Amino acid sequence: MKRLVFFLFIQLISVFSYASHIVGGEIELVPLKNPVAGNGTHQVTLSLYFDAINGRTAAEDLSIKLQIYRKRDLVLVGEVTCPQIFRQPIKYVDPSCQKGDLITLLMKYSNAVNLTAELFSDPEGYMIVWERCCRNAIITNIKNPSNVGMVFYTEFPPITLVNSTPKYRDIIADYICINQNFEMDFSAIDADGDSLAYHLVVPWIGNSSPQNSNPTNSPMYNYREASWVDGININNVIPGEIPLKIDSQTGVLFVKPNKLGLYVFSVMVEEFRKGIRIGRVKRDFQLKVIDCIYNNPPQVMVSSQNSKKIFESGETIILKKGEKRCFDVLFTDADLNQKVTISAKGVNFDTKKILLTSTINVEIKSKDTLKTSFCLDECIITKNNAPAEFFINISDNGCPVPQNRAFRMKVQFEENQNNKPLVTTSLINNAIVSYGDTLKFTVFSNDIDNDTLMLSGNGRNFSLGNYGFSFLPKQGLGKVNSDLLFIPNCEAVKQKQLLLDFIAKDFRCGVSSQTVYSVPVEVKSKPNNSPTINTSLANNTVELTVSPNISNELTFNVNSQDIDNEQLSLLGSPKGFEFKNASMTFENKEGKGNVSSLFKWNPTCVLLGGKDSKEFVVNFSSRDNSCVQLQDSISVRLILKDNVISENLLKPFNTFTPNGDGINDYFDLGHISEDNCKRQFKKFEIFNRWGKSIFISIDRNFKWLGENDPTGDYFYALSFSDEIFKGVIHLVR
Repeated sequence: MKRLVFFLFIQLISVFSYASHIVGGEIELVPLKNPVAGNGTHQVTLSLYFDAINGRTAAEDLSIKLQIYRKRDLVLVGEVTCPQIFRQPIKYVDPSCQKGDLITLLMKYSNAVNLTAELFSDPEGYMIVWERCCRNAIITNIKNPSNVGMVFYTEFPPITLVNSTPKYRDIIADYICINQNFEMDFSAIDADGDSLAYHLVVPWIGNSSPQNSNPTNSPMYNYREASWVDGININNVIPGEIPLKIDSQTGVLFVKPNKLGLYVFSVMVEEFRKGIRIGRVKRDFQLKVIDCIYNNPPQVMVSSQNSKKIFESGETIILKKGEKRCFDVLFTDADLNQKVTISAKGVNFDTKKILLTSTINVEIKSKDTLKTSFCLDECIITKNNAPAEFFINISDNGCPVPQNRAFRMKVQFEENQNNKPLVTTSLINNAIVSYGDTLKFTVFSNDIDNDTLMLSGNGRNFSLGNYGFSFLPKQGLGKVNSDLLFIPNCEAVKQKQLLLDFIAKDFRCGVSSQTVYSVPVEVKSKPNNSPTINTSLANNTVELTVSPNISNELTFNVNSQDIDNEQLSLLGSPKGFEFKNASMTFENKEGKGNVSSLFKWNPTCVLLGGKDSKEFVVNFSSRDNSCVQLQDSISVRLILKDNVISENLLKPFNTFTPNGDGINDYFDLGHISEDNCKRQFKKFEIFNRWGKSIFISIDRNFKWLGENDPTGDYFYALSFSDEIFKGVIHLVR
């Protein structure tokens, strides 16, 4: 019996210790800015709200273990143990509003986690889950709260998509006054600028229980939901004249309750990027409805300083040009000795452009209407000139949270219509200019709003300077002009037509509008006659016979003329060879109107290369420097020939009698053929019968007189560059 009592005692202690009185919380995941390899890529944080009055210290966890699952198949892909790093009561806007019987602790558990692309790239994303039992036993709107747990849940996309989960704003209250309007900002902030949407969901209780307070590895596609008590549903989570609701866009909670109690609720914020949901974060919390002194909301009105007219909230106010942009704010609060704060918030323009006198913590000491004022900046520009929309907000410091009233204003500025500047030119007719002439005209810009103007000019798909244009940008107030100067170059002539864009931009409050005025410019070339070219040769085909022993120089002049007196270029171009290698010289020349240059040729047998003839062609051209260049050309054929003559077959008399009778007194060979490129005479030599040379001559017209040589037979050798002829001579005395 004693053992049974002891066992039940231990079990009771166990149940009490797990009755942790959890209020709510959420999980946040953000990438680390400068992660160190191996130390984690992201920081994961669980914010847990705990009932400090009804909870037990023993039920607090010093550390927790979060589990990460792949959504597609609920496979466990990671775990991270997070120690407790923070423990403080939630902070109220006004600390005096805190109730002694209701204190909520905020505890944070956090650690770095390594989420690599290798393991966390599934396109369907992942979820972080932690389950814990149990909830606060005194919750009013769900069944059996002390025996059911809570699911802390966050979804995130693949790591390949850089993303931070939405971060909920801090809780600023945990109770509501019955039959009074209650409003609290329950929104989240997204560091990536993603779109957020809010809605209430049924609280999840998951798989935890007093016997299994922290179940692990039990992921679900649809977690078990809490059971509502009679009369409660998702549309009536906190019952009242106005049941609990949340603005899907702003995340602001609103309720006017009519029943006392402690109510738990869950808000899911969904994160969208380019219209696709990439994640969601669930936050659970509870609010207590108590009976407290009624807090009257402050009242606010706005009047015109131009006409003293009192405006209705939401009314569109039209301000004409010249009217003051200042307004009076009239406000009261039925609860004396409270402090009120007046602020402004722009809807479609920057709030900073609402110049509101500081009225923070103005204490209400009487029921009199108080007044302050604000002005609208001169530089309020809205899209499509829509009315400037904003709110004048007034809030008190009443408990449990401030009561707010917002006065919605729309102001249409008649002078805000920004007229585009005008652009004109001094041109009367079409812009036409010829090469060698100058085009000049003035470009004007005018802004009827008298805004600051910037006038500039550009070539359509070209740079102005490349074609000879000059146009300086100008800036001024209301009116501005600048001169365009155009001296067309040849590149401009080739285009024939160029399109200029003159751009006038006005500047008002950092926003500009512009007008583009296009001017086509036609560019004409001057009439141009082709130059002429000729040579001093009678015929432009020349035959030249080359001889190895005679100078073979050929010279002639090449002349070019242009009746337009344009600058000329005279060029010589050998066809298939180089001047230097062919012993030719010609100097390319330039000049105005008339140009002449001398061609020289000193050919040798080498150029024939063993052939009897060879042809050389030289092309000469003359080109003017007009933009549309014209030219003339001529070709000269140079035919080089060898000095080919009929061969003289040597049949000399081989007997002579040098006796002085005047008949056959000497020996010669008669006419020896002239030299040519293939054969040249070298020498004639006579030998006696013993092979001794007794006569030698390099004169092709030699004569051998025999002199003192005796009668007998002698031998001769006639030498050419390519052959030697031999014979016998009979000398008779």
